[in-house]
Amino acid sequence: MAGLVVVDTDLVIDFLRGRGPGAQLTRRLLIERRLRLTAVTGFELRVGAEFLARRDQILGLFRSRTVPVDLASALRGGEVASALRASGTGIGFADCIQAGICLRYGLPLATRNRKHFERVEGLQLIDVEAV
Repeated sequence: MAGLVVVDTDLVIDFLRGRGPGAQLTRRLLIERRLRLTAVTGFELRVGAEFLARRDQILGLFRSRTVPVDLASALRGGEVASALRASGTGIGFADCIQAGICLRYGLPLATRNRKHFERVEGLQLIDVEAV
């Protein structure tokens, strides 16, 4: 899985809208065949108001690019949630699961939400401008 990058929901939204810092990064990773998404992003996009209008485009992005949520990922996400809650710096469960997936598979996460994710020990974050 070397060279692959998990892209967080905020960047996928930029890509779908065709603007914002995530649009260019997501497009480049897609072209380079390095883009990976998680089921968490699928969930978050489905909750959004634009899903039905962009359903086919969104589902096309996920095809053959989804990193699975398995038991090991879920347990790592639970470990993240537990550690952050104990330190008084908790983040949402969706972010914990997203981090757990990345940690389990050893993949970096590209996100603008560094404020949340930089609290996760061992999680490699990608600077949106650097890739």
